[in-house]
Amino acid sequence: MATPSLTAPQSLASPDSLTAPRPLTDPAADPAITPAVAAPVATLPLTPPLGAPGEPAPYDRALDHRDLESLLATLRLASDRARHTGRPTLASWAKPLSLGSAVDIWQRARLLTTRSLLWQSAWDGGSVVAFGSAHDLDGHGADRVAAVRAGWTELVRDPVRGGAADRSTASGEGPLVIGGFAFAAADPRGSRLPDALMWVPALQIRSLAPARAAAEAPTAEAPTAQGLTAEAPTRAELRLNAILSPDDDPEQRAKELAALADTCLLWEPGPARDLPTPPAGRAHTAVELPAAEDWKELVRRATGRIRAGGFEKVVLARELRVTASTPFDVPDAVRRLRTANPGTTVFAVDHDGCTFLGATPEYLVRVEDRTVHALGLAGTTPRGATPEQDEVHERELVDSAKIQHEHDVVVQMLRDALGDSCADVDAETPPRVVKLANVQHLSTKVHGRLAEDSPAGILDFVERLHPTPALGGHPREAALSWLADNEGLDRSWYAGAVGWADGTGQGQFAVAIRSALLDGATASLYAGCGLVADSDPEAEYAETCAKLRPMTHALGIE
Repeated sequence: MATPSLTAPQSLASPDSLTAPRPLTDPAADPAITPAVAAPVATLPLTPPLGAPGEPAPYDRALDHRDLESLLATLRLASDRARHTGRPTLASWAKPLSLGSAVDIWQRARLLTTRSLLWQSAWDGGSVVAFGSAHDLDGHGADRVAAVRAGWTELVRDPVRGGAADRSTASGEGPLVIGGFAFAAADPRGSRLPDALMWVPALQIRSLAPARAAAEAPTAEAPTAQGLTAEAPTRAELRLNAILSPDDDPEQRAKELAALADTCLLWEPGPARDLPTPPAGRAHTAVELPAAEDWKELVRRATGRIRAGGFEKVVLARELRVTASTPFDVPDAVRRLRTANPGTTVFAVDHDGCTFLGATPEYLVRVEDRTVHALGLAGTTPRGATPEQDEVHERELVDSAKIQHEHDVVVQMLRDALGDSCADVDAETPPRVVKLANVQHLSTKVHGRLAEDSPAGILDFVERLHPTPALGGHPREAALSWLADNEGLDRSWYAGAVGWADGTGQGQFAVAIRSALLDGATASLYAGCGLVADSDPEAEYAETCAKLRPMTHALGIE
């Protein structure tokens, strides 16, 4: 897709005012999990906007004079196109940055914006941090992924781009659509998160992991965002996005985006902290939903239905609902997740006063440079207390005919789903064992190369794959129908899909396991396990307990 050329920008001098945030405080002192509305702002004159070129700005800004001129030019072009076509136009402006910790940026700015996302990928080492929404793409019911895909396809059909894109950063290109999908269609009145919530962020930052950034050091030094920590600088791209309607004022939108960049990037980090610990003396209560014995009875009913020929496998989940005496500290939980669960993808989505977060070892699908990657992660045993015990459990995992069958069902489904659009599909053999902090899994990577004439992108594969047999069951429709009638649990986004897509069909979506939904002092933690005909209720319950431990540790409620 060709990038439109920019016309020479008009002067930005204006008698209007530009909003900029007040001095910010250290977020470490605020344990609130609710994303606050935008903080009160001070009004600053804009005559001239940042001083004449070559002169110092009258106050610190995230964007300099030339940045703001270029941003305005991009938005004016989008406004002109919207008036010409009669439909909203996506404008996306970019500049390179050198920054430190993505988590530090997210921790501070999430309290000052109404929606945010943190994504740190285990697969390419990249990060995405995003704030605010330029446009929401909603979907409901069984067609929720298709609705989002159609809206996104229309939105990126003819965007206006400006600034200086940096394609040496993490995977993806240009503006992103980010968010997630629930495990199943649900009554929106009974769930804190919608069936589907994907949005174009008003501000997004994509960056490499520090190790990869060092190996791909730039030949010319990129500008450094003021106020960001200088520790372990990484190469990054800042991108500001907006949807311009025919009657929108591009100058006002430029001011709003510049103020958002100030809000998110201009802050002084506090002193480095050690791994956070839960507040001393914080009490909590925990309730299992359903109760342990009731859940084990559900296991017996499910295995009975399997033996009767209803389906081959079903994945049964349960919830641990925790109420604490003080609100949970979301950034601390994220840092504990990252430290205790290396090799996982850590994510956090703030929406409507709650946060869905997790550290998942499993991706649903990734698409990069027309190569499609999927992962079969099915079959679980605990870790051993000693190396010898650990090896015994691993051998049980590898030698179990039950687990191998469960795993093979998942892998075959992945191969079939990729085969519709890929010329070549391969699966690694034999499955390898992935060892996590509390459990170990059988894992098989499946990948294919998109056929030259295939228009399929990441959201097409999300629709085909979600939920896989590893999260729902097999055959899919029969297993999901039984769950809807018997599980009695609103999974929300647990076992759903969280991630991002770009306008070229690339993207990454994780399977949202090892996750929790936080709302102030309340947390809903989820875990599930795959059941086949000879599954033992006591063993399956113990497996779910092991899968809950990453989140109980992160929240300090062990």
